[in-house]
Amino acid sequence: MNLGTNCVSSRRVEDHRLITGNGTYVSDLVPADALYVAFVRSPSAHGTIDNVDLDEVRSSPGVVGVFTAEDLDLQDIPGATGRGPAAEPFTRPPLARSTVRYVGDPVAVVVAESARLAADAADLAWVDIDDLPVETVPGENRAVLFDGTESNLIEEVFIEAGEPASPPEISVTVDVHHQRLAPVSMETQAILVVPEDGGVHVWCSHQAPHRLKSQISNFVGIERVRVTVPDVGGAFGMKGSLFPEYLVTAAVAVRLDRPVAWIQRRPDQFTGGTHGRAQRHQLTLEGTADGRITSARFELIAETGAYPHDGSAVPTFGRLTATGMYDIPRVEIHAKTFVTNRAPTGPYRGAGRPEAALTMERGIDVFARAAGLDPIEVRLMNVVREWPYTTAAGAIYDSGDYAAAIELARSMLDLDGLRAEQKRRLAAGESPLGIGFGAFVERAGGALESWEYAAVEVDPETEEIVVRTGSTDGGGQGHKTVWSQVARDVLGLDKIRIIAGDTDEVPAGLGTFASRSAQIGASGVHRMALKVLELGRERAAERLEASPHDLKYESGVFSVAGSPGSEVSLWDLAADEPLEADEKFQPGAQTFPYGVHVAVVEVLPETGEVRVLDIVAVDDCGRVLSPMIVEGQLHGSMAQGLGQALWEEVLYDEAGQPLTTSLLAYLIPDSTSLPAIRSDRLENRAPSNPLGVKGSGEAGCIGLPPAILNATLDALAPLGVTDLQLPLRPQKVWTAIQQARAHA
Repeated sequence: MNLGTNCVSSRRVEDHRLITGNGTYVSDLVPADALYVAFVRSPSAHGTIDNVDLDEVRSSPGVVGVFTAEDLDLQDIPGATGRGPAAEPFTRPPLARSTVRYVGDPVAVVVAESARLAADAADLAWVDIDDLPVETVPGENRAVLFDGTESNLIEEVFIEAGEPASPPEISVTVDVHHQRLAPVSMETQAILVVPEDGGVHVWCSHQAPHRLKSQISNFVGIERVRVTVPDVGGAFGMKGSLFPEYLVTAAVAVRLDRPVAWIQRRPDQFTGGTHGRAQRHQLTLEGTADGRITSARFELIAETGAYPHDGSAVPTFGRLTATGMYDIPRVEIHAKTFVTNRAPTGPYRGAGRPEAALTMERGIDVFARAAGLDPIEVRLMNVVREWPYTTAAGAIYDSGDYAAAIELARSMLDLDGLRAEQKRRLAAGESPLGIGFGAFVERAGGALESWEYAAVEVDPETEEIVVRTGSTDGGGQGHKTVWSQVARDVLGLDKIRIIAGDTDEVPAGLGTFASRSAQIGASGVHRMALKVLELGRERAAERLEASPHDLKYESGVFSVAGSPGSEVSLWDLAADEPLEADEKFQPGAQTFPYGVHVAVVEVLPETGEVRVLDIVAVDDCGRVLSPMIVEGQLHGSMAQGLGQALWEEVLYDEAGQPLTTSLLAYLIPDSTSLPAIRSDRLENRAPSNPLGVKGSGEAGCIGLPPAILNATLDALAPLGVTDLQLPLRPQKVWTAIQQARAHA
C-alpha cells in the first residue's frame, strides 16, 4: 500500500474507552432531577390546525407541563441557516402555529418526569387538522406551502461556461434518481439543558457547539449559554443542523427552571429527519465518436422537504463539482430547488458530491457504450490534466493527477481475467459478472472564508501541552489522536491534553463538517505549536544570554550548543510568563480530494440479488497524517455508500405519509456486508495549508455507489437491461430482468 511520506499511525487514544462501553453520551449525563420532553407531532402532511386537544395529556401521570407555540412564543427559524439561498418567506416556527407541512411537524411539547411518561402522554393528544393538498413531487404545484409565495420554488440557478460545441457525433441522456437517505447514527439526536449561573449549560450531540450556542442565545433569548459536546455516537452532517426541538427544550428549561432533556426516539429520527440526497438529475453528454466529450447539460431538481433552512445549501455543493474530474469545454447547469410536504433534508455525508458523482459517472458509462468504447479509456481521454482548474460553477481544483488514479485503479484489477470470466459465465448461463468504475472529485473544507480556532499553551503546573481547538470529534473520528500527533511532531513531547467541544473552554470555533477538520483544524494546531516553539526559543535566548540560532531544542528543553548545563525548559519559561499562542486559521481556499473506486459484482437473475465481490479504492487526500484513521474513514464511508447502492431508501406515499419509520423497513449494512477492500493512495499535497492535507472522510459514499451501479448494469447489459436506479433492491433488479426478457 502506497501511503505517501511521513505517515505514521499513532495508537488511537479514544478507542479503549469507546469500545469498552465507557463513552459518555448525553443520556448518560441527565441528572436525577431532570425532566424529559416529548413532542406532539402532526399526523398529516399538510393542513391547517383546527384544534389541539391536550386535556388528557395534562392529566397524565408525571406530566409537569404542556406547551404550544402560543405558550412559548419563540421566533421563527429563518429560511436559511447555512449557506443556502435566503428563502425569506420560508420560515419555520419551532412549534407549528397554524399550518403543518409534513408528518412529524412538532405541534406541542410535553414535559414529564421520565422519557416514557412524556412519550405516553404525548400519544394521548388529539390534533384536529383540516387537510390541504399535498406536494410530494418537487415542482408538481399541487399545493403552495407558504403564504406570500406564488410557488414552492426556493431557488433557480443557470450556469453556462464555454463556447457552444460543434454538432455532436454522439449524444446521450441519462436520468438519475438520488433517493432519500436517513442518517442512522448510533446515538439519535440528544440535548440536555440545565439552568445555571443566570443562563443555561447545554450538553448536546452536535458537530458545531459554538454555532448551537449562538442559535440558542439568539432564538430563545438567553444571554449566557454554555454548550458542551460529550461523546457523539455518529453525526454524518445531520448533527450540525438546527432542530426546532433544541430551541423548545431550552425554552422549557428556562421557563420551568429545571434540567430538561430531549432524547430522540428512533422512529422520530426517520420521520423528522433530516434526510439526505433527495434529488433528481438529467444529464446530456455530447461529443465525438472517438470519445471526446465536448458538452455537458445538467438539469437538477432538488427538494428540501417542508423547510429549506439547512438542506437548501446542498444543491450548491453538488453544482461545484458537477463535472467531476473531467475537462468538458461546454457546460450548462440549470438547477431548481423546491419545498415539499416531506421531512426536511439536510447535509448528509458527502452533501451534494455523491449526487454529482453518481450522475456524471452514469453519463460517462452510457456515453462510452453509445460510442462503442472502453469506459476507462473515455475517462482517461477527458480528465483534467492541469491544475489549478476552475469548474463551470467556480470551484478551483487545487492539485492532483486524475489519470494516474484511473491507471492505478485499473492496475489493481485483473481486467483481462474478469472479462474472460464474464464471457464464460454468459456462455454457461451462470450469474453474470460486472465491473464498474466510480471516479469523483470532492470539495472539502467548507466555505472559501472558512476558518478554525486553534490554541497551544504550555502548562507549567502539569507539564503538559494544552491544545484547544474548535474542531469537535463527531464520533470516533480520532481527533485527539491526530491533534496530539501534530503537536508532538513539533514540540517533541508526549504529555498533550486536547480540549474541544466546550464553548467555555474554547473561545471560538466553526466545528466539524465538510471534511475540514485535519486540513484546517490540525493545520491551526501545527501553526500554533510552531509559534509556541519560536516564542520559547526567543525567551530561552534571553534567559541563557545566547543567540536564538545557537540554541538546540529537544523534548521540551532548550540548551546552548557547546555549553553543558546551560539549559532551560518550556515549563520554566511558562512559569515566569504564559507561553501560548492562538489564532483563527483561515487557509483561504478549499481542497479537492479525489478518487477512483471500482466494484466487481455478480447478479443472481433468479432473485435479482446484487452481490459485491470485490472493491478497489484509489484515493488522493493529500498528505496522510494517520494511515490507520484515513483507512478507517474509507471503510466507514464505503459502508454507507454500499447501503445507498443496495438497500437504503426513505419512502412516502402520495399523501405524504412516511412508509419508512424504523430499522425494520430501512435496511443498513452490517459488519459482514462489505467484502475486503483493496486500497491504495496517491499523494498530491494541498497547497493551501501547511500540512498539505485534504479531506478524507467522505470518499467511500461518493465513489462506491456509481461503481456498484455501473458494475450492475455492466453485468446485465447482455440481458438487455440498460437502466436502473438506486437502491438496487432484489425486486427492482429482478423486475428489470423480466421486462428486458419480455422485450427481447
